[in-house]
Amino acid sequence: MDNHIVPEFKVEKAIAVTATFLKQSGGTCNKYWLNKVMYFAERQSLIKSGQPMFFDDLFALPLGPIVSAVNDGIDLSAYPIDSIWANYFFLKGNSVVLKDDPDFTVLSNFENGLIQEICNQFKGWSFSKMHRFFHNLPENKETNSREDISYSEILEAEGFDVELIQKTLNEISYLSDIEHTFSSAY
Repeated sequence: MDNHIVPEFKVEKAIAVTATFLKQSGGTCNKYWLNKVMYFAERQSLIKSGQPMFFDDLFALPLGPIVSAVNDGIDLSAYPIDSIWANYFFLKGNSVVLKDDPDFTVLSNFENGLIQEICNQFKGWSFSKMHRFFHNLPENKETNSREDISYSEILEAEGFDVELIQKTLNEISYLSDIEHTFSSAY
């Protein structure tokens, strides 16, 4: 992404965010709705804090933007295979159902507040209203396939200047360097 090294996907945090949205939705919700609010959580965390929540790959698809590993994890929960996602969720038709609580302590107060804010914003939205909103996000690309959405595209679309975008991307790369250093030590 943007020729910067990005920290590894934080699967435990993504699972906690997913479970939090599900808990706030009574334990089950529509897969499309969940994918969109997960994308928005990653996007808004980047915009408001300079850091994505769980460092997923972002893509524009014909049905709008998604967080790729989250989408894949939710899909995997529909099958009887050994998947960390299947430990906490199952997919029943187009509904994602919470099976078990993950470790919620991986979420900060900021992240919990942002999740609550997003849940309140999109609660009760229909497919067509969600579709329209997410297709109108400035970084979204109308496509018949799958196209990357970079962190810099989101920041630029939100009016960040080039210098601040570069500084943010450098900080994200720095986090990756620190992460790599500590993981190499073990």
